Amino acid sequence: MEIEIWDREQLYTEVWETPLIKLAPKYCISAVALGKVCRKLQIPLPGRGYWAKKEMGKPVVRISLPVVKDLPVVRRFKTTPTNCAKPDGKQVEPPPDDPELIQIASIEAQSFPIDPETKQHKLVVATGRILRHARPDEKGMLNGPWNEPWLDIRVSKSSLNRALLLMNTIVHAIEKEHGTVSLHQEKDRSKATIAGHQIPFSLIEKYKMKDRREVTEGFWTHTVYQYEPNGILEFRVGGSGDWMREIWRDGKKQTLEQQIGKCVGGFLRISRALRIRKEEQRRQEIERIKKQKELDELAEQIKAEERKVQDLEGWVTDWVRARQMREFIAALEAVWTKEGLDLSPDAPKGKRIAWMKLQADRHDPMLPSPPSILDRKQELPRWQWKVTRNWPDSGLGMDK
Repeated sequence: MEIEIWDREQLYTEVWETPLIKLAPKYCISAVALGKVCRKLQIPLPGRGYWAKKEMGKPVVRISLPVVKDLPVVRRFKTTPTNCAKPDGKQVEPPPDDPELIQIASIEAQSFPIDPETKQHKLVVATGRILRHARPDEKGMLNGPWNEPWLDIRVSKSSLNRALLLMNTIVHAIEKEHGTVSLHQEKDRSKATIAGHQIPFSLIEKYKMKDRREVTEGFWTHTVYQYEPNGILEFRVGGSGDWMREIWRDGKKQTLEQQIGKCVGGFLRISRALRIRKEEQRRQEIERIKKQKELDELAEQIKAEERKVQDLEGWVTDWVRARQMREFIAALEAVWTKEGLDLSPDAPKGKRIAWMKLQADRHDPMLPSPPSILDRKQELPRWQWKVTRNWPDSGLGMDK
């Protein structure tokens, strides 16, 4: 894949015109990763409330791009329409009468009531058993042991029962749609398998900063932050660096319990997108193999043509050599005749002239090659192929 360098000015313009969550899919990365790129390039980002004010038509202030020297060079993979989302973060969808999309939309519109009396899924039971005995971390979130599989639920103790009820409803809904849920001892602990595609998911609780203070230890002063859970739950479908990742959370208009249909539909949409991408990759692979086959055939044709050209050049070289030999033989024959030498067929010089003419005919590609003792050279071992050349004397005696 081709590598290119981030355009700092272009990225600055984009992040102040489009929220990171919507801009990130253009570059096939997450909003968090895009934010890190901006920090490396020292690109200021809009603050909290900027987009809400802008949407309501209120005046907003754009921070100017600072002039900085010696910035690091940040490279990235060049994105193309075939391997990434559109700039608005939405995938190209087929017509609205697509049966699969209609089915997904109907699931998203369904209401999935939270019933505490519903039988708990075995994975939810195992996760609850682990998390109820887990200790909270510095942010107040319960974390199970790393060496045991449990559903990826990261919430405070006060939100655990609600989180388990939500997760139980979602897991049952996934299995109802012919999916399976599995646990893994890795970063993406929970995965749902839909149509052969493993899709990670998690349920987390948001937190807020409670306190911040400066602490001095010797000659070193650092900032200590204190956080506390805020009770807002968030359900994530898709990997952390995946452009297909979708998120639902508690809001002012809807709680997460009212969005379970959308959460389940999110699995189906991502599974569908993975299938489409896999089919596109398969199509591209077929095209690549076809193109490579065409190139291989072209290479063979070029080689065959080059061999013909080489043969032609060889024929021309042999023809010119044969002509030069005949010109030389004619000149030599004239000299010997002028000297009064016997050139009759039985005379030594006559035999030499006849032999020379045969050698010229052997080089001529337009004539059948006369037989020669040289045709038997292949019968000898290669180490005996050495040829000793006897040069004629300066008087063209050529008696040897």
